[in-house]
Amino acid sequence: MHREESVSQQSIDRQAVTRHRATLVGGCCLLTLAAAFAGIIRAYIAHPPVAGLDLAWLRLVTRTRNGALTELFKVLSLIGGPVGGTIIVAAGCAMLLIVGRWRTALYVALAEASGSLSSQLVKHFVLRHRPPHPLVSADVGSFPSGHVITTLAVGLALAFAFARPGHRRNALAAVAAATLVMMFGRTYLAAHWLSDTFESVLIAGGLGLVLWWIFEPALACDRGRSIRCGTALSHLLPGVAKRLEGCR
Repeated sequence: MHREESVSQQSIDRQAVTRHRATLVGGCCLLTLAAAFAGIIRAYIAHPPVAGLDLAWLRLVTRTRNGALTELFKVLSLIGGPVGGTIIVAAGCAMLLIVGRWRTALYVALAEASGSLSSQLVKHFVLRHRPPHPLVSADVGSFPSGHVITTLAVGLALAFAFARPGHRRNALAAVAAATLVMMFGRTYLAAHWLSDTFESVLIAGGLGLVLWWIFEPALACDRGRSIRCGTALSHLLPGVAKRLEGCR
């Protein structure tokens, strides 16, 4: 009986190691594809091989424009963009630090920061012009979309950090839906070409998998710890602090 249990546990451990390695390999493959795609766009910046697709998509989404939808996507761009995302992530990380989950806070912060940094590096490397007549102001470089990177990278970080292993399907589906909405919204506003958003998915997906591979043991440690109130919360919100589980 004990021998069977030992063999079963060894099999589970081998599967876990295989999945762990596959996560890193998958992330590196996505980042390699992102680098190759950026190199192709830069090499053929005057006439990118995806220009036909980009122009066709731009014409298609332009026909769907109306006042209410335009305002909606402007708001979503403000909330889900690098600036809005940074503010939201900073507030969330502050709360995580207060309740003693500094590992998770570091993980989420690095997901947002690495995504923003990668976006700026690739933008200045490729220097692709944006579509004509954008409906929102934007910084230099169209390729890739920092908004899509932020949405996907932070979404993946939150899903991996807070959804339990084996129960992440709904969380990941929500992240995918939010990413698709942001991809549509940024092209709808003519802030990006469609292919810009494809690059964003490669970058954010690659970063998300690599960071998860690095931080999963620390995230598991945080998930196994009861939430505790930090000193700052005890001073600022003493009434709330007493009601939280694990507080003194």
